[in-house]
Amino acid sequence: MELNSNPKIDEIDYFSHDLLPAIRQHDLGSEDLFLGAELARLAGLKPGDKEHRALVLLVLAARLTLNDGSTRLPLEPFSHLESLLGMFQAGEEEINAVKSLLALAKNRAHPVENRGLTNIFGSGGDYRPLVFDNSSLYLQKYHFLEARVGDILKNRLGLTPENNLSRTASDKPNDSFLPALEEVLSNPPHDQAGPLVLDTEQLNAVKAMLSGKITAISGRPGSGKTSIIASLLRVIARAESPPLHSIALAAPTGKAADRMRQAVAEHLAKIKNPGSADLKLTENCPPSTTLHRLLRYSPGQDLFWHNDNNPLPEKLVIVDESSMIDLVMMDHLLRALQPGTRLILLGDADQLPAVDAGSVFRDLCSAKSAHRLGRVKSLQKSYRASEKDSPGRAILNAAAAVNSGRMPGEEGAPGVPLPARMVEELLFDGVELLPTSDQAGRTALLEKWQTLLPQAQEELKGDLQHQYTLGPAGFDDLATERLLKLFSAYEKSRLLCVTRKEAGGTGSDKVNQWFHQRWGMEHQHEQSAMPGQFLPGEPVLVTRNDYALRLYNGDSGLVLKAANRTGPGNRPPELMAIFPRGSGFAAYPLASLQGKIELAWATTVHKAQGSEFDNVAIILPEHPVRPLTRELLYTAITRAKKSVVLVGSRGVLEEGIRQAKKRFSGLADLLEE
Repeated sequence: MELNSNPKIDEIDYFSHDLLPAIRQHDLGSEDLFLGAELARLAGLKPGDKEHRALVLLVLAARLTLNDGSTRLPLEPFSHLESLLGMFQAGEEEINAVKSLLALAKNRAHPVENRGLTNIFGSGGDYRPLVFDNSSLYLQKYHFLEARVGDILKNRLGLTPENNLSRTASDKPNDSFLPALEEVLSNPPHDQAGPLVLDTEQLNAVKAMLSGKITAISGRPGSGKTSIIASLLRVIARAESPPLHSIALAAPTGKAADRMRQAVAEHLAKIKNPGSADLKLTENCPPSTTLHRLLRYSPGQDLFWHNDNNPLPEKLVIVDESSMIDLVMMDHLLRALQPGTRLILLGDADQLPAVDAGSVFRDLCSAKSAHRLGRVKSLQKSYRASEKDSPGRAILNAAAAVNSGRMPGEEGAPGVPLPARMVEELLFDGVELLPTSDQAGRTALLEKWQTLLPQAQEELKGDLQHQYTLGPAGFDDLATERLLKLFSAYEKSRLLCVTRKEAGGTGSDKVNQWFHQRWGMEHQHEQSAMPGQFLPGEPVLVTRNDYALRLYNGDSGLVLKAANRTGPGNRPPELMAIFPRGSGFAAYPLASLQGKIELAWATTVHKAQGSEFDNVAIILPEHPVRPLTRELLYTAITRAKKSVVLVGSRGVLEEGIRQAKKRFSGLADLLEE
């Protein structure tokens, strides 16, 4: 069945037009309405009939569930589906019609009674648009993918009947690794405080990573996940199994991949007396890349070069920030691995899951079978926000309280009650609440926040106004030093928003517009009020992958004036977007990035996932919205090392903490079979 992927409004049957406002309100499109109408047509239902309307509403509920990240729509208890139908203003008569429709669709023994519903409803392995399984309704694609991913994971865990792997814990490393592991442990890296010795949890994680076909490591932000990656690489470099060139390091985003590379390099640089294997590893460390680039994705063909027919050559694949991987991407990754290739997934199972449908990493980490086999390890300690200092301890306690579904300082919850302060009283120390729910209060916070930004620092103004020169070898050492200083300053503070759009003026688009206009007025840029324009000194974020330019969704940059001297002629200086690239920087004319970058004075929490900053302010919406959940708040709070300011009413904050991000998936059940 081929559906129109971009239908016009007038192509949708007249009887469904009244649903369009509710569809737009819940981030669905007219194509979702068209899908429901087309399936109703295939079922032989006529527009205007109650069954037709019921099927359209059911499809919209399934699509809304998918948008929320679930792979399936639970049908029992029916109250969940009823609440979704209510979002489309369905009345009691329409809700009862949906109940009757589902009863008819399940009654496969009487095809006459269920009319043409057998054309679109199926069960198990049926190839139908809608599939019943385990008291839930799936869109066929996601039912198929979930089953396939479940089979691959079960095989790697040793849970399939034909697999002869032991059904007991298997986290003991092969004996051949033990001498190398002992040598690494006896020569740890050092910082100013002394040797950075692996704690017991980290050591157990490294041991688990040296065995088995799959290992999942879940740890809080700053729990040392990259330290155990570096330690693992040091062991492998000594054992030479597999060779370094047979190892791949990857992450869902370019920014996460860069952080992974930098963290490993910094770890190796802190070894006072590196052995020959350490030196070899430093010189030949496997490069980190995005998953799309690892699997060689072709945007034009919408295909991955590496798949089950053309697997990756690597013998070990290590993936960081795995909680951000959705079901579709995980399916591509698993199918691209050779049967004997080991896969190591690292992330935080408590963080926000992937933007798209699926929560594979969380499901794997929650599977009792994976724990029983020693394939899942947890890291509880955080080294990012130090527990030894008061601000760090306050952040960790607040995050722990939110993660448990309680306000910080509430009876039985970690930490102390959040101090409520006005803007002029903010200390930017630990966790503070700015109890404002109006635009005036938020504006006062934004004006105060400007004092933390590089534009307010006299020693950086010259670097912001400097005209940089890009030569054939890139930027020279002096320019690189200036840029490093600027980027370091920008990465210290970040405004985080729950949503991108309006949300009563609390969305990142509105906040970015405020900063853009203020920056333009202060520096008298004539184009300051023009939409789509960028001004010198403004931070930007890549929103679409561009493999030719080696720019990836989530990459952060700065707009600065630069002269391009890489080719013939003497081109005048122009505004360019400059991005970190390895140990240096790359610059691109703004015209070449049209439609691919956006302002980043503020970002959504999703966009900041995997990043860390000294200071974070979290702008809450005026009223509770669907994205405001416990997981989102936990992720936002744990971005900070020194201070968190929660901006909004206490009531909205409490409501967000109460709302757990519910993702309905059958994968965890599949792993227990």
